[in-house]
Amino acid sequence: MSYISFYLPPFPTFIKGGEAVFTKGNKHIRRTYTVFDLLYVLEGEIHITEHESRFTVQEGQYVILVPGLEHYGHKGCEGETRYVWLHFNIEHQYDVVPKQPLDWTKLSIREGDFEEAARFNFYIPQYNSITQRELLEQLLKQLTVLESEQSPDHKLRQQIIFQDILLLLQKQALQIPSATEKVSEEVLKYIRGNYQKPIKMADISANLHFNPDYITRCVQKTIGTSPSQYLNQYRIVKAKSRLATTNDKISSVCKDVGIEDQGYFSKLFRKMEGMSPGEYRRIVHRTEEDIE
Repeated sequence: MSYISFYLPPFPTFIKGGEAVFTKGNKHIRRTYTVFDLLYVLEGEIHITEHESRFTVQEGQYVILVPGLEHYGHKGCEGETRYVWLHFNIEHQYDVVPKQPLDWTKLSIREGDFEEAARFNFYIPQYNSITQRELLEQLLKQLTVLESEQSPDHKLRQQIIFQDILLLLQKQALQIPSATEKVSEEVLKYIRGNYQKPIKMADISANLHFNPDYITRCVQKTIGTSPSQYLNQYRIVKAKSRLATTNDKISSVCKDVGIEDQGYFSKLFRKMEGMSPGEYRRIVHRTEEDIE
């Protein structure tokens, strides 16, 4: 495994990103970018070659493709594959270096003072598995949702979220999650495993043996939303998948993701996606027909 090594500040610059789907048999087209291309797989797997290196990027893994090197899918997907792609740039010099032992002492280059900022040398694995999936996927969701917003503050917010993503990837390589992140990871894991059932803060608190207020503060500090907001977001993500891949009635879909009241489900869906569940299903199916 190689590391992408660069100095900061300044942080790399986020350019554009989004979520995409490969259907069974599809594969990544052949091309060469002048910027970095990060691919993170949410479901399924991507088979991709960069120059002479082959990667099989599975669910919960990522690969960072380097500028100037041709990349292409060397094998079609074996099933539907959902992934997030992020384009970014490093304005100054970077290197691709072999794997090596890491700790914060190696990363810290200079202590800050009253006139100069502290300086670091990051080593981000080019290809890696993510143990804190819930945290990373929430950050990716926040980043890509802002793509549709045009105001300057939203674009600046994307840069901040992208910095958090890079910091998470670096800490993942160092294997040093904070106590707050550990609590958040457990909370989000509990929600993902139980979203189809009614969930109250008392349930999470009893399961994790932490005070509800402490749990909320940890999650809010780590991913910027409360546990209840994350639960709603996750349920809508799952509902979108069901709407896109099945012909189940909307009443069945909402119950399957843990929401009994169809009226509330439709209201929540419209608030988050800007359209009704039925409209979303029609758009997705129309897009698939256009592709075919």
